[in-house]
Amino acid sequence: MNEEKITTWKQQIRELQDAYSLAMDHGKYEYFDDIFLEDIQADYGIAGIGEGLASLKKLCKEALNPLDSVQHMNGNHWARITEGTAEAGCYFRVHMTRESAIGEPHFEMGGKYTDQLVLTDAGWRIAKRKIDLIWSSGNREVRYPNS
Repeated sequence: MNEEKITTWKQQIRELQDAYSLAMDHGKYEYFDDIFLEDIQADYGIAGIGEGLASLKKLCKEALNPLDSVQHMNGNHWARITEGTAEAGCYFRVHMTRESAIGEPHFEMGGKYTDQLVLTDAGWRIAKRKIDLIWSSGNREVRYPNS
């Protein structure tokens, strides 16, 4: 593989990871069709497990729809690419608000996405995703009511 191809692929993977965050922030879960494989295996830790695209969409929708606002920010993207597959990831920070929460309406958390990707005829798709939560701050009731 030449360096130009690797650089292009890394950029495509980064754009895919960022597209996920935009889809989440705007409730556009149908965009997942262009981000994940149909048989995606997603481990979202305390938030749950998504086994298959429909399951992941449901998991994300149930988690975020009760919120008044959500904003994901990604950074420190990395990727190790081999012919046709990649392991990639980035750090994330998520701000969430829910005015009806008991106490303050703001919660935020940060962590890391680790993805296994496959290069398909339609481009890169995430086959597996693991979320590791590293820190959180604010009122957990915003994101995890009754916890």
